Amino acid sequence: MGLTFLLPELAVAEVRTLRPHADAMVDELVTHPHVVLTRMRPADTAGVEELLAASRTFDVMAGWVIYLCRQREWNALTTDPGRLQRIDPQVPIELLL
Repeated sequence: MGLTFLLPELAVAEVRTLRPHADAMVDELVTHPHVVLTRMRPADTAGVEELLAASRTFDVMAGWVIYLCRQREWNALTTDPGRLQRIDPQVPIELLL
């Protein structure tokens, strides 16, 4: 389909930590030409912290995803919509099966 996927590096670190057996799949994903890795810049930290404070949630990964989606007006791609909706019930989501 030619879509570009923005993938937070924090998500890669989380998956590698929680599912080390999936390293080969993660490697394939991060080297795909339509996947762009992004790192949280210091300038973005305040925006993510505001989201987390407003939702009274401490899930930096989910906050970072929502922040990126809002910034770009993109849908979030997730297998766990509840994790994102705890921070922003209105976040547009595409369910990854």
